[in-house]
Amino acid sequence: MATLVCRVQFLDDTDPFNSTNFPEPTRPPLYTFREDIALVTQLAGVHRLLRAPHKLDDCTLQLSHNGTYLDLESTLAEQRDELEGFQEDAG
Repeated sequence: MATLVCRVQFLDDTDPFNSTNFPEPTRPPLYTFREDIALVTQLAGVHRLLRAPHKLDDCTLQLSHNGTYLDLESTLAEQRDELEGFQEDAG
């Protein structure tokens, strides 16, 4: 079972008039993603860990190193090209 461990944060964009959106929490926790399970199945765990104020249906995953949004219906293994360079930048 291949995994990807990385830090996770959310951007609170629930208030459209707030112009100072910063990633939260300031000390992002680690989350372990399984590379063989669709991201949509794993998103609830990330949401719960972060206690994000968003509705789960309004959430997505974006990579910090290149700004790419991941396809939630796919696995990380299927999106290997988008992850290129991610672990090097995360260090």
